[in-house]
Amino acid sequence: MPSKRLNIMLYSPVSGEQIILPINPVSIDIKYEKLYQTYNVLGFGNINITGEREPLRIKLAHFLPEDDSVFSTNSNLMYDRNGNGNFVQYNYSSKKAVEILKKWAFEQIKIRLVIDEEINMECFVVSFVETIRESTSSKPYVLEVMEYRNPVGKSQGAFGLYKRANGLYTPKILLMKAGDTVYSLANKYSLNFKTLASNNNIANVNKQMPGVKLSVQGAIN
Repeated sequence: MPSKRLNIMLYSPVSGEQIILPINPVSIDIKYEKLYQTYNVLGFGNINITGEREPLRIKLAHFLPEDDSVFSTNSNLMYDRNGNGNFVQYNYSSKKAVEILKKWAFEQIKIRLVIDEEINMECFVVSFVETIRESTSSKPYVLEVMEYRNPVGKSQGAFGLYKRANGLYTPKILLMKAGDTVYSLANKYSLNFKTLASNNNIANVNKQMPGVKLSVQGAIN
């Protein structure tokens, strides 16, 4: 049975850089843990005192194909902004993706990670690992991020997302997957399906078009 195609996006609210992953990572590890301390009680032994939860840590492994891979056609990089504050979209480039991820790893930059409806969190890159192998040009990459938590400042809405009053985040660009239609995506993200179809020059709102990118500009209800 084929695996579910996940819609995974990473973006920086500061630079406007955005990456839509072209393929599912080989693995997605989500680490949930909490603080605890161990004390020794005379005559009883060790006891554990639990505390608050630790920030989530998420690790994505093997998720960037080569530029000539068929999978790369379903991805894109959107980075930079023109004078009107809009995204400038570029074709997929593994070299450019690696350049962006390395920058996020080195610099003090907060990003946002969205994995379908499962994860939508502000975070920072803990590490980005690139493995170089002699026998092939393919390089397995591993990205690890940690949830950003700061009691002093509130989390900010990311550039590249529309933030609703109820806390729902909607990507400015939706990548249609197998089984998706304009109508189903509009329903999923509480968008006006007529406006979404009109703005993207699509006549049949029930037609499946995997790989097509939809702009949600103006379709927010």
